[in-house]
Amino acid sequence: MIATETIKQRSLQGIERLAKASYIAKAVFYGSIAVFTAKFAFGERNADPSRKQVLEQLTISPFGKVLIAFIAVALAGHTLWRLFEIWNDPYKKGNGPGGWLYRLNYTLSAITYGGLGFTAVKLLLGKGSGDDNQKQIWVAKLLQIEGGDWLVILVGSIFITWAGIQFYKGLSGCVYKGLQLEGVNRIGKGFLWLCGLVGFLTVGSTLAGTGWYLIKGALAKDPHWVKNMDDIIKAVKTLPGGWGLQLGVATGFLLMGCFMLAMARYFPVKTIE
Repeated sequence: MIATETIKQRSLQGIERLAKASYIAKAVFYGSIAVFTAKFAFGERNADPSRKQVLEQLTISPFGKVLIAFIAVALAGHTLWRLFEIWNDPYKKGNGPGGWLYRLNYTLSAITYGGLGFTAVKLLLGKGSGDDNQKQIWVAKLLQIEGGDWLVILVGSIFITWAGIQFYKGLSGCVYKGLQLEGVNRIGKGFLWLCGLVGFLTVGSTLAGTGWYLIKGALAKDPHWVKNMDDIIKAVKTLPGGWGLQLGVATGFLLMGCFMLAMARYFPVKTIE
């Protein structure tokens, strides 16, 4: 019995360490997307600000493959931690509407980063990252069945809800307030607050755009309307003042990457009561 409890404690501690490492992996993603977005804004044709492109670029060098292996393991840990949070509620969010919104956020985070981790493993094994138009493909299939358009609208609404959670995180500073910043000076705290505000608003905006285009595609019964997060980042350049907006998006993702590093260092990941 004691041995079983010891194994359980060590397993949970391992998940905590992997969850911390996953924030570093997410910082790599956001920072790399920021670099590719800035290059894309300046007209570099080969710069594709997508998460898959970040992974694919890392396969070029031996060090990059080691980094991909780290990312795969770290994101697996992140997924396990999110699933643990959904089931055990270690932060005591409760079973009210707010608690279930947090669980929705945990679920979507687990799916998103678990999928990226799976893509990392496929690239590491030399199997490629898959089709870039997966969302359009499954939306096209759903629109062919009765009631499929409503299911797509539901998914789009979930993305918009997820975006709202990110907006709330940024505007309320609730995640920033959860950081244990003892010993950090006022300038450092102010910078991290700014990183959280701008970073979460940037991520929330791309998620809201993804949800909106899913709903528009369903209403028009045309899967070509469907855009993923990467498409929306690139589409910003076509708007009035798009060059400046795209640099703003790049800055937002860069600040989000900085905030993820702060999360790895200062956020109290909790699995053990």
